[in-house]
Amino acid sequence: MDVMVFRGFCAQIERLTVGEMRTLREMLRTLDARIEVRAKIDARGEKLSSCVHCGATGLQRWGATRTGLQRWRCKACRRTFSAATGTALARVRYPEKFLQVVADMLGRAPSSCRRLAARLGVNRMTIWGWRMRILAALTGQRETVLHGIVEADEKFFRESRKGSREWANHERDPARFPRPDRPRWRDYARLGLPRPTGVSKWRIPVLTVVDRAGAAQADVLPDRRAESLVARLEARVGADAVLCSDGDGAYDIFARARAMPHYRLNAKTGPRVIQKAFHIQTVNNLHSRFETFMQPFCGPATKHLPGYAAWFIARCFSDQTAAQGAAWQRLLAA
Repeated sequence: MDVMVFRGFCAQIERLTVGEMRTLREMLRTLDARIEVRAKIDARGEKLSSCVHCGATGLQRWGATRTGLQRWRCKACRRTFSAATGTALARVRYPEKFLQVVADMLGRAPSSCRRLAARLGVNRMTIWGWRMRILAALTGQRETVLHGIVEADEKFFRESRKGSREWANHERDPARFPRPDRPRWRDYARLGLPRPTGVSKWRIPVLTVVDRAGAAQADVLPDRRAESLVARLEARVGADAVLCSDGDGAYDIFARARAMPHYRLNAKTGPRVIQKAFHIQTVNNLHSRFETFMQPFCGPATKHLPGYAAWFIARCFSDQTAAQGAAWQRLLAA
């Protein structure tokens, strides 16, 4: 801005009405948030040494994007890109609002998509799409290995096909689309059918492991076979760990194969605590918090369950500022 124009603008500020002052204050606050987010994204661009498209090293500055990010041009392939290209922030028109969605998801009580959309002034489906991007980034984060006394157990969620068109497609064209292998959950009560109870293929297992240092992980298992459970335990539990479980045979197989101390605890038949140190109360408490966290979503589709599990684990950080920083770094990872 020209110096004289800026001085004239400053001289007119005192003549603003209360409503105009509030509007100006809101505009400055929004602009400040936009500049802050833009600086965070551009900081990644300054570290880029090669083209994100072809890998060549010859880069040159090439103006700015419509969101104000620094645009780069590759001298070899002549394609342009920014620091957001190839990340979860690619083609996001309002990065400052995207950051507010991240903060809301990791805050004390996440808002619904409708309420958050009304607050940010965007469409609710935009908020939903941004959430799916964030969940995908959280799901792909680096695996953490737990050490010390490790508690492991499974939490089961009812299989959900929310958003699926399988029944609508079948009713429209039965010859092309076969009959689904189970009714809709709401049809069990409507048709008077008994709902599946106990152990069934319609209950999706989620392996949760925690240690006494506060680290926690949750993984959606592809099935209920012992091989799937053991494979995830091998990726999550360190060789120096002491395993505490509910006594399921799969945990015993894993512990014996690695010569790992294994304490079997059963809440019904006992014992619940061994030597005042070995128990599964921490992981059971995690299950209770997990169930409370999932209640407002009314059974999200099973295909999205890994993302919701990663979202819950990200919220388990005691320092929410650190959790938001870690999530933001993951979103900026190509």
